[in-house]
Amino acid sequence: MAQNENKQSRRDFIRNTTVVGALIIAIGTFLRHAIVYLLPKKKKKTYHKYLVAKKTEMPVNKAKKITLSGKPVYVVRLNEGYKVFSGVCTHLGCIVRWEEQKGRFYCPCHQGVFSKNGQVLSGPPPRPLDEFEVHLEQNLVFIKVEDKMEGPWT
Repeated sequence: MAQNENKQSRRDFIRNTTVVGALIIAIGTFLRHAIVYLLPKKKKKTYHKYLVAKKTEMPVNKAKKITLSGKPVYVVRLNEGYKVFSGVCTHLGCIVRWEEQKGRFYCPCHQGVFSKNGQVLSGPPPRPLDEFEVHLEQNLVFIKVEDKMEGPWT
């Protein structure tokens, strides 16, 4: 009779096997997600070219405001070529405006002043305006913009 008491019933065996299997699956899933989170795959950056102006439509020392993904961008034609700057101030993210008569960018929030080359002239901005890479093809001006992955928190 003592041997039968130590024997495991079929019901207990199935329950124990199910519990151990579920634990192994849960731990494995957790470890997989932890590894993927801690060691993400390096994705190659991709870029898009956006048409921002025609060469013939812009006189020298003038700027043209366009909107790219809801943010202002300024195309400036200088003697040495074209430059394209973000219209977002590097101080606190306010929107700058082009003052044509003074040939500069001005941020009204905290009186930040930038040159037509995007450099800080005065005020609190810690660095120049963000600049986009410019490509000229035939009679057109393009900028190169990095593709951003859209997620639930961006």
